[in-house]
Order: sequence, then C-alpha cells, then structure tokens
Amino acid sequence: MMTKNEMRKPLQPFLVLRLRAVVLSLGESVSPAWWRTEFMNETGLSYLKRLYPRTTFHAAIHAAGKAAGDAHDSAVGRVGVYHLFRLPEALETELHRMPPDPAEDFFPTLRTAMGQPEELLKLLASMYDGKKTDASPGARKIGTDKDIMTTAGVRKTAAVYHTAFTRNEPCFPYFTTEIDGSRV
Repeated sequence: MMTKNEMRKPLQPFLVLRLRAVVLSLGESVSPAWWRTEFMNETGLSYLKRLYPRTTFHAAIHAAGKAAGDAHDSAVGRVGVYHLFRLPEALETELHRMPPDPAEDFFPTLRTAMGQPEELLKLLASMYDGKKTDASPGARKIGTDKDIMTTAGVRKTAAVYHTAFTRNEPCFPYFTTEIDGSRV
C-alpha cells in the first residue's frame, strides 16, 4: 500500500510513455480495435524504421497516439479535460524530449508482446497495484489535472485501462482541469 507522500510523488515521464505504448498496442490488437492504426505491431515498426531509424518507437507512439487521442477526444471532449493521449503541455514537451527507453528493457519486452492481448494485459497489470477499479464503458472521470501529474494518477489510469481491456469494453479515462476547486 502506498503512503500519501508516495501517491503525490512527482511523475516520472517514462511511466507515461510506457503506459501509452502498452495501451496503444492493446487498442490496436483487440477485436474490435479501439482505433484503426497499424503502427504498434511488427509491420508498422518495420515501415517506420525505414523513415525513423533511431526513433522508431517514438514515431509509432506518436502516430498511433494521434488516432487514440482523436478517439478519446470524441468520447470526453477537448475543453477542460486531459487524458493519456493529450496531457498538460509541459508533460507532453518532456515526453517528446525523452530518449526512447531509459531502462533499455521495456521496449524489447513490449515488442515481444505486440499483437498478443494476453501478454500486453500482463504488461499493463504490472503498471498498477492490482486492485480492481470501475471502468464503465465510455468516458470515465478519474481525477483532476493535479492527479495526472503523479505516479498514483498514472497507476489509476493503468488500472482503468486494464479493467476495460479485460472486459473488451472501450473506456476513456480522463482528468478535469480545476481552478479553485471548480471545473474550467
């Protein structure tokens, strides 16, 4: 169990990048697909490697993330909300500046799991504490913009996606922007 200090611990951006990659891979590989892209599989990566040899995974995440972002925006809207594929600008900027894999072990593991929803679900399960969470189909508010900037917020997002993919019911978790306690 995490303490309150751990829950508000500043976010490590590579966790967001990893969560995006797994969710994007799952969104493409479930049937029916949550978005219609083919970048997070061997064929897509081979294609992108010719164009972006040093940043293939970043290119795949960016391209598939655009489609996933559009699907999320359609479900939750664009005004006053953030989601995994449209985060506060400072975090997005940091994500784009990151090296492909700081630990150099995650992306090879992900690549092996691509196209295999069961294996991808195991990767996703490792990103949260294993507690079941509500993941009603459709848009699902799970916190505020302050929450998404924490490790606990990313873990909660992973839990919602895990439940949704396990049920094969598209769910779009989002965070609201709040100023002085009221939604903007």
